Amino acid sequence: MSNEPNPGREFCRFEKSSSRPLPKGDFGMYLNEDRARGFMEEHNIDTLVASTPENVTYVAGTWGWSNKVYVYSVHMFAVFPRDTGTSPAMIVPGQEVTYVSMQQSWIKDLYTFGGRSALIQPPGVTAQTPEEETFLGLYNNDARREKSPGAALALALRERGLDKGRIALDQERIMPNVRAQIEEALPGAELIDASGLFRLIRMVKSPDEIEAMRAAAALNEKACIAASEAVADGAVEREVASVFAAEVGRGGGKWQWFHLCSGRRSVAIFPPTDKKIAKGEMWKFDAGLHLCNYQADTGWGGVVGEPTKEQSDLWKATEAGFEAGLAEVKAGALGSTIYKAMLAASQGGGFPEHNGNFAGHAIGLEQREVPYVLTNPFPQNSEFLPPSSDFPLETGTTLCLENPMQIFGMGGTQIEKTVIVTETGYEFVYPQERKLWVSS
Repeated sequence: MSNEPNPGREFCRFEKSSSRPLPKGDFGMYLNEDRARGFMEEHNIDTLVASTPENVTYVAGTWGWSNKVYVYSVHMFAVFPRDTGTSPAMIVPGQEVTYVSMQQSWIKDLYTFGGRSALIQPPGVTAQTPEEETFLGLYNNDARREKSPGAALALALRERGLDKGRIALDQERIMPNVRAQIEEALPGAELIDASGLFRLIRMVKSPDEIEAMRAAAALNEKACIAASEAVADGAVEREVASVFAAEVGRGGGKWQWFHLCSGRRSVAIFPPTDKKIAKGEMWKFDAGLHLCNYQADTGWGGVVGEPTKEQSDLWKATEAGFEAGLAEVKAGALGSTIYKAMLAASQGGGFPEHNGNFAGHAIGLEQREVPYVLTNPFPQNSEFLPPSSDFPLETGTTLCLENPMQIFGMGGTQIEKTVIVTETGYEFVYPQERKLWVSS
């Protein structure tokens, strides 16, 4: 076997702290094992079964493509037992065999299902890299290949003695036909719908998650600055947006939205059009991408030419509101407290009619995570989550704090940054300077 580096490492690379040992997987040990097992103990759960792309990434440390593209037809699972003496497992669809082989998850027990893709294997030609070893192992191991995803999952659970236990099923990406396969193959198991449990576990980020989020935020910021530099008198909104998209692509990310709008259109997050940006107009954007499934989200604004007093005042109020909300962030704080502080300071900046309805949201593998939107309380219908969305923040939660302000007929602006909640306050995931951007 060759000692060549993993070819996928450079595509989804992030800097690791030299003070920590390398994670179990080649791409990162995102899973907070102690937190997961603590909640599993509390709820008497024998094993977690991840199904969504986000939760498979969280448990296995890998990212894929087919379970995002073929949303309703491709199933992939990651199994994480509570018992530390029982090995985890991954059920890999045929479309993901190459990606899993390239990424070398810390989970080594792999199962698959369905038919094989076309492949001639000449006698005497053997695997020369870990990627090829994993690929051929999945391709040739009949003992771990089943006819369906449900049957493959059941096989993995039976081989671990978990087929009669309490199984927390990440139900949100399991189609009814596959759910029926699982129930038929595991008649002695207690299946519990537990997407809420996964979200509760993921709320507090592990060190490798923070590093992955830093990498995503850095790419998003780089792309946003490049796009902002393209804003000028006569620039076309769509062309500015294409600068953002190109920069994201060069960095190996996938852009999800770039709401760029100017002039009267900047009163909300309108998509870019063929409109030309004109001197004297305000402009703003809200931009989101993901890198190896980890999300980044930010917002900014500016004006073409010297700002008027009204434009400057709107920015100052936006800034004052943002800073007031930021000052409330710390472990134990409530989302509603952050929201009320942001709203009051924004209104106090000379815009008493301002009616902002939130102060941002949590972020991670999803663009909005528990506790979702920072605003007044709303109910959460999950046996695993607090009854109200307005519960004390924990250290290690990551938030996108944002304050958009708009005046119909004039335009608007926005400030959005990502922070990590600490015991006494916060730290920024990535440096993000936000001053009113004045374009020529």
